[in-house]
Order: sequence, then C-alpha cells, then structure tokens
Amino acid sequence: MYQWRRKYVRTNKSGVIPTLTANQGEGGHNVCIINAKHGIRKMTPLECFYTQGFPKTFIIPKELSDAKLYKQAGNSVCVTVIERIAKEIMKALVLYK
Repeated sequence: MYQWRRKYVRTNKSGVIPTLTANQGEGGHNVCIINAKHGIRKMTPLECFYTQGFPKTFIIPKELSDAKLYKQAGNSVCVTVIERIAKEIMKALVLYK
C-alpha cells in the first residue's frame, strides 16, 4: 500500500490502510495506491467501500461517477466500528435497567 501525497508517493510501512479522504476522487492528497500485478494503480471505489467495512454484497450505484463514489467512501464511517459501538451501547442499556 502506498499513498499519493500531491508531489510524491509515500510507502505505507504500517501495514494498515490509511484514512480514506473524501477528496480522493478529486486528485487530493493521501490517495491510496496499490502495487498490483500490472503496475501501480489507485484503489477502486469498491475497494474503498470494502476497506470501510462494507459487505462484499454491497452494490455501488452505477449512475454515480467514481469521484462521487470516492467522496461517499471517504465520508462514510467504518461499519465494524459502528457495530462495536452499538453493541457496547446495548450492553450499557441492559445494565442500566
């Protein structure tokens, strides 16, 4: 995993995908880049949604441009984080009763 940082490419040594930003589709900085079989490429919008924890069954709207999809993925919240928060809220509510 690499990151496009406006004027250079930075190697991501942490092994963790960096924060997705809403301006990825508009040429903003911090664009996630993958070293694939056929060379370096930008993550696809669908890969960005998967990174955010969306299920493999998630279908992206065909009528939206990639720029809009990158923006939506970057503005979304991580599904697994929200699930964990919701479980903790449920535990707290049960204890409260």
